[in-house]
Amino acid sequence: MGRVASTVTTGALVCACVVVAGCGTNATGARREGPAPVAASTKATSRAAAPAIVADQVALATMVRKDTSVSADVREDLTPCAGAGYPMDTDSGDLTSGDGPDLVINVTTCGDGLGIAAYVYRMVDGKYQNVFADEQPPVYGSVDDGQLQIIHEVYRTDDPVSYPTGQESVTYAWRDQRFVEVARDFSDFGAQTPTVSPEPTSTDPAPLPKSDPVDPGVPSGETVTPSQSATPDADDTTTPPRMSGGGDAVRHGTGQ
Repeated sequence: MGRVASTVTTGALVCACVVVAGCGTNATGARREGPAPVAASTKATSRAAAPAIVADQVALATMVRKDTSVSADVREDLTPCAGAGYPMDTDSGDLTSGDGPDLVINVTTCGDGLGIAAYVYRMVDGKYQNVFADEQPPVYGSVDDGQLQIIHEVYRTDDPVSYPTGQESVTYAWRDQRFVEVARDFSDFGAQTPTVSPEPTSTDPAPLPKSDPVDPGVPSGETVTPSQSATPDADDTTTPPRMSGGGDAVRHGTGQ
């Protein structure tokens, strides 16, 4: 029960990393604290009702474990945290114009809320089909103005968990039954004046998981209000999921 039910080790993160040159910390620059980027998720959930399954953590976890397109490690380790619920965070909204609200599921660790994987489930005939997967931690997905936002934090060797060197954000839109990149940028938290720099987007669509629709096990037509949702709202005092990592300045590919 290693990667979800407990904190991910630095080595497990580094093995999936790509070294990035030139995104170092300015010696005189201020560094911004780096909790998980939950603002977009909170905003989106507050505007519309969420699928009923969001309020049923057991059904939500069962659905993810049934999905064979999810990695075996994530499925095996997705168990309740000690004295708490399942290590998941959700967001919902209209991303794909499916039969109901699309569901973004972030699987995290129990201890520090490290983002392990992010998935997007589309409703098809009352079932959910996985149409996007990013299993390269640290990762966090959310709905932002009808588009999918995937965020990876970037760390250097001496960065503490709460102070990443930067953040890479990739925005996806649903086109021709696939997610495609429409924007990508990198935020340098180490600069004297933190900046956001646009980066080239991939011309290839995000890989489509080989997933069969999964029965959510709850009435698919029902929705819950944001106060009933498992997703934290703006006044929630629960510690949100956050990114973590280690090694030289590293950046993960998104949705690959």
